[in-house]
Amino acid sequence: MVDVRLSRTCARDNRNVLLILTLALMVRIFWALLVPVDPVSDANMYHMFAQEITAGRGYVYPDGRPTAYWPVGPSAFYAFFYALVGVNGISVVFANLMLSGALVIAICRLGVLYFDQRVGQLAALIFALWPLWIQFTTILSSELPFVTLMTYAFVVRREPHLPHWCRTILSIALIVGAAYMRPTILPLIIVLPLLDEPFRKPIRMAMHTLLALIIAAALLAPWAERNRALFGERVLISANFGANLWMGNNAKSDGAYMPLPEIETGDELSRDRHFRDSAIEFIRNNPVKYVQLCLRRVAHSFDRESIGIAWNEKSIERTLQPVLKAVSALYWFVIFALSLAGMYRFIREDPLRVFHSLIVAPAMFAAVAILVVGQDRYHMPLMPFVALFASFFVVNAFGRSTILSKPIESPD
Repeated sequence: MVDVRLSRTCARDNRNVLLILTLALMVRIFWALLVPVDPVSDANMYHMFAQEITAGRGYVYPDGRPTAYWPVGPSAFYAFFYALVGVNGISVVFANLMLSGALVIAICRLGVLYFDQRVGQLAALIFALWPLWIQFTTILSSELPFVTLMTYAFVVRREPHLPHWCRTILSIALIVGAAYMRPTILPLIIVLPLLDEPFRKPIRMAMHTLLALIIAAALLAPWAERNRALFGERVLISANFGANLWMGNNAKSDGAYMPLPEIETGDELSRDRHFRDSAIEFIRNNPVKYVQLCLRRVAHSFDRESIGIAWNEKSIERTLQPVLKAVSALYWFVIFALSLAGMYRFIREDPLRVFHSLIVAPAMFAAVAILVVGQDRYHMPLMPFVALFASFFVVNAFGRSTILSKPIESPD
């Protein structure tokens, strides 16, 4: 009788996940039918570099100059689909649909591994209907592949059927893959192993930290060597930290993105050093102003969700854009508020959970946006965790649940 009940429960859960996945893909296909792919801003740069890679010329500008300013990951990812399907909007939509479907499954699995089926399924549904992620179906971006790889890294670290060493290797490989999309995740290479029961099993923690560093070094070394050969320096992934730091911290900055001024420099690396040094000097000489800019960046990064419409602006009727931005912002505010309540409830049961990876990771991403430069798309790496904790709160607040009594531990 028990086996029959378990079988029925598994069948129902699988059916629910399939329905959520189908819903996610249907709304994204509907969006893609209404909104053609027409790249702007960073998306246009990824499109340009992807074309060069597809043509066999490498990661270069159309005039043949090599670059290390933007991370290579997004351009290489879309170049694969350009080579497979063709250099057109269909390739972009196809690639993003695959990522979106994979991310729905990953978020659901993450919820199941850390909480239970209800939390996982509701979190997946939250993501499936999230306006911003639907809008990104027609955008070449770093955010969608980044978040997908990152979420699977967290899933792998918790999978009970994998030995611990295998979890470390796979999760670090996924994190490095995500870093090639957006380098802000690099600290997790060390942070995640350090969070694995450092006091109960310090020797194993140290061994897995060393293993993580070896795997990361092996995967990052080829690109660093490519940059050394071309520019004379081993740039791990990209040469834009200084530029981003300057955007958020200079005499004319309000803490958010701003265009870079034209300066006379030898190459991208020296230009990035120039902006980095200028920003550091500004921060050192204006500590009070820096704190004020950090506070402004809280608003810049969390008070809206309009980037999906802004980066589709050429394909959307101008009169509709404010309405769509308002819908996106409302959805974000509701889910974010629920997630904060969920995080509070999660930590309240055990204050040591403030050091849990599900808390530390989004806090790290938020810190980058607040300390460096603010923009609403910089909160996108937090969104799987936001969906998870919003779901956690709803399930516990509005349904009888034993989730809070389920131990939240590091992988064995």
